[in-house]
Amino acid sequence: MAQSQSIQQLKIFFAKVKKPVDKYFWAYAFIFPSMLIIIAFKLIPLIVGLGISFTDWNLLSSPEFIGLQNYARLFIDPTAPIVFKNTFYYSLLSVPLNLVISLLLAVALNQKIKGLSFFRTAYYIPVVTASVAVSAIWVWLLSDFGMINQFLNAIGLNSVNFLQDTRYALTSITLVDVWKNLGFNVVIFLAALQDVPEDLRDAANVDGANARGVFRHVTLPLISPSIFFTAVMGVIGSLQAFDLVFNMSMKHEGGPARATSTIGFYIWQNAFKYSRMGYAAALSFALMGLLLVLTIIQWRMRRKWVYGEE
Repeated sequence: MAQSQSIQQLKIFFAKVKKPVDKYFWAYAFIFPSMLIIIAFKLIPLIVGLGISFTDWNLLSSPEFIGLQNYARLFIDPTAPIVFKNTFYYSLLSVPLNLVISLLLAVALNQKIKGLSFFRTAYYIPVVTASVAVSAIWVWLLSDFGMINQFLNAIGLNSVNFLQDTRYALTSITLVDVWKNLGFNVVIFLAALQDVPEDLRDAANVDGANARGVFRHVTLPLISPSIFFTAVMGVIGSLQAFDLVFNMSMKHEGGPARATSTIGFYIWQNAFKYSRMGYAAALSFALMGLLLVLTIIQWRMRRKWVYGEE
């Protein structure tokens, strides 16, 4: 009798446990392929890269453990302040310009006008265009005999060495980056604008608000989560700038006179040109730490201006 009661209690217990076990099993089963990819191509390389940052390795000989020397070198490397300064300038110029221009374009494309689909597609094409192709086109446009300088000469102005003058080279590449990536933010802002309820806009109009007031007090707060997302992604992307810098800088050297060298470009140089893999890895983790700090700051500040955050 006692044995049968014990068996019955065990059946009840397993009946209660079975459902959550099945639920968690299938949940983990579905995310397992993605987790496997993240572990194989993100986590393991991250751990290996951290190990390399503590070594002196030129890819040909065996790595030699040198402790924190690569990180200490960051503070005495005369090139490091230059590339960090260039990268901050790149980010401070590209991110606000991209946000403002893409938001204005999204507002314009949100209107009921003819040919709307064409303009939406046209603004997004540069995003999916290969960076090499974009770079080649803009190098030609910005060259001494390119269309831009021809236009300047036609209106009586002197030619400008956009990519060979230290005063203009980095700004020129940054503006090309803004042009190339506008479409990504335009699509996000356009989706956010289309989700703004018309009832709220109508209510604001009834209360006497003009178009500017409706946009400022109704539309902007409601699309602020999208603005926050694009700002965070923009900062991360700009601080990792490499492809346009490599393809458009003088002789692919980050020139002239290091004027266009960014952190991403300097990491590539140390790793594959100077064969200093350990120092390149240390630079990479310094950049990762910088991105982490900036992202945390942005995440904390979101409570002050993102709608719905407390």
